[in-house]
Amino acid sequence: MPVLFLTARDDMQDKIQGLTVGGDDYVTKPFGLEEVVARIRAILRRTKTTVADEPKMRVGDITLDEDAHEVHRAGTLVDL
Repeated sequence: MPVLFLTARDDMQDKIQGLTVGGDDYVTKPFGLEEVVARIRAILRRTKTTVADEPKMRVGDITLDEDAHEVHRAGTLVDL
């Protein structure tokens, strides 16, 4: 399963550690939702995983709604 880090930690050592422990990408705040979606799509292309035609992507309790430009965790809206 692909891993994308979204974090406020922007120190080079944090980035290196995140990628070393298995992250496929590392994005620091501030970031645009469009960039994050593009990075997710790129990761999925590289891992040969297809995205359903649904506007929502789900992983565990996290839901990304492309149409609404929202992320929910356990049903609660995440402030991006």
